[in-house]
Amino acid sequence: MSEAWRALGGRRRTLARLVYARDRSTPGYTCHCGLPIDWTLTWPDPMSRTVDHVHETQDGGPLTDLDNLSTAHARCNSSKGIQRRHERERGQRTPRTTATIVIDPSTL
Repeated sequence: MSEAWRALGGRRRTLARLVYARDRSTPGYTCHCGLPIDWTLTWPDPMSRTVDHVHETQDGGPLTDLDNLSTAHARCNSSKGIQRRHERERGQRTPRTTATIVIDPSTL
């Protein structure tokens, strides 16, 4: 959970309730994994509901815009974050350089 999202305090709960109400009333709503949300499950069940940012805030997505928030399974939201962290870490590494051997054909 990002510090900015955490700093919203009680407003975060209000946003979550609005997102859940909107998505629950949408016929056939599914998580981004394609499976339906079981609205009766609660945390810490991995298939319970969480609020997910469609466009990550670290990539410039709006923090509190309802159009950028959706309901996802806790497991799916968590794995999405893990994948994003690995992508960031991969991008920060310096690429390995490979030695290039140049052979002058006239010397053969």
